[in-house]
Formats: sequence, structure tokens, C-alpha cells
Amino acid sequence: MTSSLPDFSPPVPAPPSSTEAALREELAAVREDAERLRMLLGTAAQVVWTTHARVNTSPVSPSWTAFTGQTPEAMRNRGWLQALHPDDRGGTWAAWERATATSMRFEARYRLRRADGVYVWMLARGVPVLAPNGDVLEWVGTCIDIHAQCLGEERAAFLARAGELFSSSLEASTTLASLANLSVSALADWCIVDLRQPGGHYQRVQVVAADPAQAALVSAVRELKPLPGERPVYPPAVALATGQSTVVPEVTDALMQAVAQDAHHLEMMRRVGMRSLITVPLLARGHILGALSFLITTSERRYGDDDLKFAQELANLAALAVDNARLLQDARDAVRLRDEFLSVASHELKTPLTPLSLKLQALSRAVRAHPDSPLVPVIESHVETGHRQVRRLTELMNDLLDVSRISAGTFSLQREAVDLAVVVREVCERFAPRFELEHCDFTVETPDTVPGSFDRTRLAQVLDHLLDNALKYGAGTPVSVRLTVDGAVARLRVRDGGIGIAPEQRPRLFERYGRAVSERHYGGLGLGLYLTRTIVEAEGGHVSLESRLGEGATFEVVLPLTRS
Repeated sequence: MTSSLPDFSPPVPAPPSSTEAALREELAAVREDAERLRMLLGTAAQVVWTTHARVNTSPVSPSWTAFTGQTPEAMRNRGWLQALHPDDRGGTWAAWERATATSMRFEARYRLRRADGVYVWMLARGVPVLAPNGDVLEWVGTCIDIHAQCLGEERAAFLARAGELFSSSLEASTTLASLANLSVSALADWCIVDLRQPGGHYQRVQVVAADPAQAALVSAVRELKPLPGERPVYPPAVALATGQSTVVPEVTDALMQAVAQDAHHLEMMRRVGMRSLITVPLLARGHILGALSFLITTSERRYGDDDLKFAQELANLAALAVDNARLLQDARDAVRLRDEFLSVASHELKTPLTPLSLKLQALSRAVRAHPDSPLVPVIESHVETGHRQVRRLTELMNDLLDVSRISAGTFSLQREAVDLAVVVREVCERFAPRFELEHCDFTVETPDTVPGSFDRTRLAQVLDHLLDNALKYGAGTPVSVRLTVDGAVARLRVRDGGIGIAPEQRPRLFERYGRAVSERHYGGLGLGLYLTRTIVEAEGGHVSLESRLGEGATFEVVLPLTRS
């Protein structure tokens, strides 16, 4: 018989059920994931954040704290909004409220203040983490740095706007004023424009500050002269003298002392309080036209190489606009001088024509006093040729004078009661001998009377030019003049059967110095049809042309017979 002692060892626990084991493993996994998330939030290169679904909870984001310098406590109760640019807070909060109200994706673009005070464009995105029953447990999201992209878009838009402004004006002063005002709205706190003048000296032509309260200081800065020395160190002087750009990320007082041209200049730079500076030259066709200077005085922003490249692009646009404006002004000056010369030359050339005409008249009278002389026919022929050439020269001089008057804005009409039919017949009678010499069949058809209010001399000049054209380009072919009345207008048609005019030549035919043929073969100044159009339009009418190459030309002048 045997006996056994009682077992005093501790009881062995029952093995856990499979359900409890699964829950423990899941809890461990969740803790591991949570720890991994905390490590991710702390080491992410971008800003990563998470926040509980409950209102007024503090977002969790070590990367946000590191980027902005905000403490977790400062982020509570919408405090994170204080790190956004003031202009972006309202829109961002409205987007967040919409997302949380609908449990939909959150997305917003805003400028986020970095710990050094500089605003950086961010694209914020967040998504809700949902429980099995659909409730929102928390929100997780990121803030991606899109500053380079946004800056590129802003600068592309800025350059496009600058191009529009530059092309809207052909005056250099207007162009530079637009540039300076545009720059202080997007690129700088101050913009200074220095230009090289035609005489070789330098002038400060634009100074604009973003703060209107600094008007007095702006005026004082404008009085400063950017005089380039033999070895300039002041950035605008360097740009004007050498065409080199300068970027100074941090302007110190020691630097201002080093580049100051004198004590007054140093005082003015200190008063402006510049913190960062870019100066770029205005270059066009290999010449230095001037310099642009951009200054930061109030913000924590500092210029860098990207800003310098952008400033150079802007300067290239501005230089092209300034150069074009100057070229246009040079052309205008050249045209003005030409017109002045033509006016003076016309007067001077007409002066000897008057005594020459008188001499020809005296010679004609002397010849008629000796009718039996065998030299009479020869002399009368020469005298008539002389009269004809004097009239031709007088007409050319009058045309040049008229062009000068049109350019100067002094061309005018002297209207009176005129019978248009009488004017047409008188001019045609004067031209009839010339058509006879050219063996042209010349016909004239007019009503008995066509009354109206016109400048008699100018209307005669219009027909003179049209008949001159018909003689020159339709020599030997039939030429007809027909005046008709069509309701409240008169129509004057001059038709020739000459060489005609090609379609591509017609648009320029009525322009100043416009011609459809070589001046070498047909001569003339190319002013007749230009003056014809000018006179007819001044009378309230219009002139048109019908022609085919090799089939002649028909010019029609339409004139109103009544004045409104």
C-alpha cells in the first residue's frame, strides 16, 4: 500500500483562449504603428500632422513645430492659423470647416511662416481616419513645400503683366514708371531706375516706395546721382559703368560705409534702411541704357540667386521697351526735321520761280511785239515749255508744303459756295492741250451745275493729281472724266486705259510717298494720291480705286453736297 504526499507546487494557469491572444497581438501592432507614426512625424522632411476629431484639440506635428517655431500649446484653439499669412487664414479655415463637416478630403494652399520669419507656399492635404461605424477618429495630413512652383507661376504672371504694360506705351518715361510701380507690388519695397541720357550723363528717373508715407524720403533719394567712377563700388554705379549685376543678400552698415559715395549718400542709405539689394543693368543692342535697383527694407525676406535671375529677365524686357521707345522718338525727331527741311526748302525753291515766271511773261510780250520775226515760233515754243516747267515745279513745291502742313497739323480748308461742275470743266480745259500732245482721246462729261460748299482750290488740286496720274500711266490711251450727282453726293470718275495697278500695290497707293511703279521709270514724289485722299476725307468724302493690271484704272471721288 502506498501513499502519496500532497502537491504543494503553484497551480499552472490555463492557457489563454485564441480570442484573447489575437487581441493582445493586435494591441501590440497598434502600439508599434503608433510609435512608428510618432517617429515619422518627428523626422519627416515635409510637415506631417495629425489631430483628433474633437474640437479644440492640439494638432500633433513635431515637424510643424520645427518648421514654424510654434509650440504645441500655441497650436491649440486654432492657434496654428497664426503661422499662416494673414491673407490666407480665412480661406484655409473655411476649407477646414467644410472638410470636417462632411468628412471629406481637406486641401488648401497657403503661405506658412517659417521660423526665420519668411513665408513659404505650402499645399496642405488631410484625410479623415474612420472607425468601423464611419465616425472620424482623427485627421492625418501633410504640408508639401510648393514655394518654387508658386514663385514660378507668380513670376511668369508678373513678366506677362510687365510685357503688357511695356507694350501699351511707346514712351520711355511711361514704361519706366509702370515698371517701378509694378515692382514694388510684388518684388521689392523700393524700386530705383537710373538712366544714361543721350548726352552721356546719368539721371535718376524713377524712385518708388511701397509705403506712401515715405514720399519725402523718396524725393530726397531721387536727387542722388548714380555717378560711376573709375572704379565704382556702389551697385547702381557698377551696373551703369560695367553692365554687371549685383545681389547683396544682407546689407550691413559696414557695407553701406564701403560703397557710399559721400557722407550724405551714406546718411540717405541708412534712412532708407535697406536690408537686401539687387541691381541689374538695362542692356539693349550691346549698349548700357541704365540700371534697375530693387530694395527690401521691411520684411525678413532676403534676395538670392533666383531673385537675381528673375530681376535680369525683367530688366531685359524693360530694356527692350526703353530702346524701342527711344528708337521711335529718334524716328519722330528725324521725320520732324525732314518735314521742317521740306517746308523751308519748298519756300526757298519757290522764291526764284516767281521772277523766272515774270521773265518768261516779259519775253512772251516782247516776242508778240515783233510778229514778223522768223524767231517768233521758236521763242514762243521755248517760252511755253518754260511756263509749263515753272508750273510743274510750283505744283511740286506746293505738294511738299501741304505735306509739311499735314504733319504739323496746320492743314485746313477754306470752304465757300462752289459749282463743282465749273471747277471740273476749268481744270479739264487746262489739261486738254497736254492730252493732245500725248495723243490721248480726252472726254469730259458733267452736268450743267453741281452746287456745293467746298474749298475750290483744293478740289482743283484733287483733279490735277488724278489727271496727272492718267497722263503719266495712261499715255496714248483714252482718258475720260465724268461727274454725276447721286442723291446727296457727287461722284467724280477719272478713267484711263493705261498699265493698271496690281492688287498687292493698292493698299499703299494712297499713303505718303506710296507708289505702284518704279520712280526710275515714272518719276514723281509719290504724294499726289496721298494729298488727294487727305483733301477728299477732309471734305467729308472718300476716294476709291478700281483697276486690273494691264487694263487701266478708275479713280472715284465721292463728295457730300450737303453739310450736316
